[in-house]
Amino acid sequence: MTERRPIPAFRGNDALGANHQQSILNVLRMACSEAIRQPDFAQRLQAIKQLFYVRDFDGIFLETANLPVYTAQYVPRRALCYYDIFTGVELQRILRTRPNIMCLGAGSGSELVGISAASCHALEGNGAPITIHSQDYSDWSSILQTLESTIRYKWGISEEQIKYEFSIGDLLRVTPELESEISRAELVTAMFVFNELFSDKVNAMNFVKTIVKNVRPGCYFLLVDSAGSFSSIKVGSKSYMSYMFFDSLAQYFAPILSEDSKWFRHAHGLEYPLGIENMRYFIRLYQRK
Repeated sequence: MTERRPIPAFRGNDALGANHQQSILNVLRMACSEAIRQPDFAQRLQAIKQLFYVRDFDGIFLETANLPVYTAQYVPRRALCYYDIFTGVELQRILRTRPNIMCLGAGSGSELVGISAASCHALEGNGAPITIHSQDYSDWSSILQTLESTIRYKWGISEEQIKYEFSIGDLLRVTPELESEISRAELVTAMFVFNELFSDKVNAMNFVKTIVKNVRPGCYFLLVDSAGSFSSIKVGSKSYMSYMFFDSLAQYFAPILSEDSKWFRHAHGLEYPLGIENMRYFIRLYQRK
């Protein structure tokens, strides 16, 4: 079981200290220390990279031993990027409403860490907790529990301020439970997951229909993914960037933020046991009409 540490007093905007990016990495360094020390870490990471190259996502994520290695390597850069995204004006405004957030394909913890860090700027005063519901098709629960306990210990976030939930489900096999979770959320996110779904084009389009059907009017859908060729999806003889599927649904979604290519570059001098890469991504924030 995860060690339960005492939760210090929450310090609002000061919870992250003077260096916000380093504070995020400190959480991940503590939470992932055991995984990084594994003797076969480098070997397993190389195997994960090879599976990514051939888009064998099941080979990565249905092997339990891969999950902590994946989190240690890939979550830091995404958590930093997501923090940057969620400290933007529009998403801070949404966070201040204390929303229910449904994070699709978010088992590895990038959204949990990045959004929690950004929420430190939006938790002043009283109100219902922000709910961050992470969903994935493999069981990341032990990793998410470790991240949660570390976040609460490091940043003083209580259960009255942020509530964390996790559910297991396949986005390509839509269930009434998944539809219910989406429909109760004020913000639904699909961050670096949409392209993976298009290994099964027919069911991926059913996922698009599920988003259209279940995101309630006035609520938000956030789509973020790689701005490179990895996000190019071939349909028939033509290739499309994945955001084009939702851009074409203007009768349902009003774009609030729309950038086809944006760089996130982390600060220099950050300390983390593994290398951290910069990221180029696209972003779409839609409001359901």
